[in-house]
Amino acid sequence: MITNGYDFEKIIKPTLDKKFTLAHIGSLLSERNPLLLWQSLSELIDEIPSFADDFELKLIGNVSQEVLDTIKNFNLDSNLNYLGYISHSEAVLHQRKSQVLLLIEIDSPDTKCIIPGKLFEYMVSERPILAIGPQGSDFAEIITTTNTGVFFNYSEKDKLKKVLLEYYNKYQEGNLHSNAVGLQQYSRKNLTEKLARLLTSNF
Repeated sequence: MITNGYDFEKIIKPTLDKKFTLAHIGSLLSERNPLLLWQSLSELIDEIPSFADDFELKLIGNVSQEVLDTIKNFNLDSNLNYLGYISHSEAVLHQRKSQVLLLIEIDSPDTKCIIPGKLFEYMVSERPILAIGPQGSDFAEIITTTNTGVFFNYSEKDKLKKVLLEYYNKYQEGNLHSNAVGLQQYSRKNLTEKLARLLTSNF
């Protein structure tokens, strides 16, 4: 299998957000409404006084009203920064300056084999990824093998909350970053070379 990949983009490394920002970039429609995430964040706000002041939920792209209503129901609306549609260059900038990147896939057996294209842009952003999807998702293995983040299925709320707290503690220490490995294999240049070898080997 040859996956999608990332292009090299010449972007000056930005200063990280001062807030503990969790950013989702792309469509966040009703089918991708991660209740376990909203619940975990709401509990952390109640349990840790400083978390409410430090935390910011950054949503970029089309977000359904149902998702926005759910965020409000969990009392997270005061921490919400909904930017809507922005240019691709701005989106890439936010990917690299946000503290944590959110990747959310629909909880369905039909989506297990989906590998979101933005995963590869996320991976080279040098920011840790929190990914939520169905058990057995193909993209979970990519995240794990490249050490770019942590994957959770929709029943792993306690695990998700624990990792959020770990990330928050590292943020407070100024030590929150990604330690990615093996990303070169997912560059579009390398993937194109792989495709070319595959095609020529059949002749």
